[in-house]
Amino acid sequence: MIVNARSHNGYQTKRDLAERWKIFTKWAAHRGVNKMENVTRELVVEYGQYQQRLIDAGERQGASTAKNYVSAVNSVMRLATKGQWQSVYPGRDCGIQKRRYLPTENKAMSETRHQSAQQKLGERIACMLELQRKFGLRFKESALLNAAGALKEAHLRGYITVKAGTKGGRVRRVACRPGSIAVLEKATAVQDGRSMIPETMTYIEFRRACYAQAHPTGIRFHSERHHYAQERYQEITGAPAPIAAGWGRKQRIQRLAEHLQITEEDAVKIDSAARLRISKELGHGRVEVANAYLG
Repeated sequence: MIVNARSHNGYQTKRDLAERWKIFTKWAAHRGVNKMENVTRELVVEYGQYQQRLIDAGERQGASTAKNYVSAVNSVMRLATKGQWQSVYPGRDCGIQKRRYLPTENKAMSETRHQSAQQKLGERIACMLELQRKFGLRFKESALLNAAGALKEAHLRGYITVKAGTKGGRVRRVACRPGSIAVLEKATAVQDGRSMIPETMTYIEFRRACYAQAHPTGIRFHSERHHYAQERYQEITGAPAPIAAGWGRKQRIQRLAEHLQITEEDAVKIDSAARLRISKELGHGRVEVANAYLG
């Protein structure tokens, strides 16, 4: 029998606990866990992470509801174990947070726009745009990249290591994809020093000159990173990025499931994994960062 129990969110009624426990047991059964004695703390953490994926996907209305689902499991397990259960904290252990803002405007640079920029901005900046588009680099990262060294590494290891100009000094590896070697070869031919910056200029001077050239044309360097993220989403999932396909927040998981002909639960997993992977490739480690690029 389930009695009134208190969680960090306040008192939960017997009915609340029963309903939320039923939802958990149904979820757990799909993972082969059908007995209460087989419920582990690791399983409940996974359940909380699943709730966060629902929030990111727009399938769960708020973090408080998701936290209540985890808290209900804690309450039942504490009763069942006579207080021996080690509680799972929804925020600290599962990462349950409020749903992040998802943009509706696609900021990726189209292929037509990209080709136009190549012609308008000169060979050196054109190479940097290619580097940003193919490797997801920030402007500063593309400017400070030693293209010649990156080309050697790409031939040897199949990826490049981005070190100079990264945010927070975070080093990362970016895998080569079709066309990557050609982009590095072109940049190497233009490079006349240890980076893409002319030896006669400082980074600040070079940055100022690049933006002065790009501004009148309406070119935004960061748009190439948006393109990279969306292209990678297509490559990883086999489906277009939601913002590129015009899939709204509330429908994107359903549309992804339909596109891939899978269940919505599997679509949530694929979408979440792709976003985390892309955020890391962009030099971050949080899913919400990728949301700004993918919608």
